[in-house]
Amino acid sequence: MATTSSPPAPELPCLVFDYGGEGGQKYTTLLSVSDGAHRACEIDELRGKRSWPTAHGWWNPRAAAADRIPQPPPPWWSVCALSGSPTAAASCTVLLAEPLQSGDVLWYCHAGGRDDSGAAAWRWSRHEYDLGGGDGAEKGPYMSCSSGLASCRGRFYYDHSSTDCGVIDFPPAAGTPPALSTVPMEAVPLPFAEAASLSTVEIDGELYTVAVYIHYGTDFHASVAGVGVYRMGFGRREHVRVERIGDRAILASSGRRFGGWCPATESGVLPNGVYWMSYSDRRLHVFDIELGTEEVREPWEGVADAETSPPPFWMIPSHS
Repeated sequence: MATTSSPPAPELPCLVFDYGGEGGQKYTTLLSVSDGAHRACEIDELRGKRSWPTAHGWWNPRAAAADRIPQPPPPWWSVCALSGSPTAAASCTVLLAEPLQSGDVLWYCHAGGRDDSGAAAWRWSRHEYDLGGGDGAEKGPYMSCSSGLASCRGRFYYDHSSTDCGVIDFPPAAGTPPALSTVPMEAVPLPFAEAASLSTVEIDGELYTVAVYIHYGTDFHASVAGVGVYRMGFGRREHVRVERIGDRAILASSGRRFGGWCPATESGVLPNGVYWMSYSDRRLHVFDIELGTEEVREPWEGVADAETSPPPFWMIPSHS
């Protein structure tokens, strides 16, 4: 009797490439960061279904819990963050922020929640907000909750301005909309560059900012000048630089969508490292933050239509 087997699990972490092919067909390949190999995508959740990459791993609303969560209505390019592990026994809040170009809208669902009778109490809710700064294309880069969205200890954070960190809280009372506020936070230092690409990452219950420094030459050509990892010290309202993150690797990109981390040795990647995918030079920059070294990789090699394909995004292994 013939038997079938499940496709092999991808080597995580990996970069996901979506690109077009002959006849208008769409293809997806996965680039394993540990060995640099491109593989055909065998993940069902990536095939025509709404799913979102998050710092807690890939999140599919149909498979996230025993209670079948209804498909959310926001655009698929919305930025997603989870308040905790979607497999935890406690309720996990799923937050989707529509991108700056789409509108000032948050979608959220308290997955796993129960009412007094024990019945599933989740549902998708829509919340409009206004951070100021004009409308549409007039808005500045920080005027959206989708910028740098991250979670830590049940709260959500985003880039509000260069001197303030935005906070999103969900009151315990059922039906109460999220509360948006800010906390003062000094800007990330720029010791030897004109600009920086920033990502926010939660590690062991604390928030960190990853700053990839950008230098502009006389011809205005941008080049990577280095990296810095800073713990966000809310008590002192400043960023404190760190030189070690242990047996971990931070994974981020220049799109300000989200940043995450994975166990390094277990995943076959560089401990104490930062893997940063640049959408500008289309290269993967690998930094050792303790030694101050950098390796540049060419992730687009072997990808069809590399010049016209959209930038890849991270798939991060789920971990606690």
